[in-house]
Amino acid sequence: MVWALCLAIGTCTHVATLIYGWNDRVPLASVIFWNSLTVLDPLAAVLLFLRPRLGVVLTLAIMVSDVGHNIWAIAAFDAMVWPVAAQALFLIFVLATAPLIWRDAPVQKA
Repeated sequence: MVWALCLAIGTCTHVATLIYGWNDRVPLASVIFWNSLTVLDPLAAVLLFLRPRLGVVLTLAIMVSDVGHNIWAIAAFDAMVWPVAAQALFLIFVLATAPLIWRDAPVQKA
């Protein structure tokens, strides 16, 4: 539930950015990456309930790539630090709890 809630918060952040727009200094590749999270975050949240192991893999991929990208963004164009710090804490939580979710998730047939 905590993972899904945090992914929902991320979704809201990305939707707000879509509504209010991007800073002109943000490279197109970053805009595309961040906008893709508007779809990927809620997809991962839903998968955590429907196909938990797939949801774990997608959430790990999202969080590792997002935190890595956002650390670069802080240095490249003075992105805000506190949201990235919060994301990094969530990433640590995801890394710590992923094995538990994986272990307890029912194995899905193809």
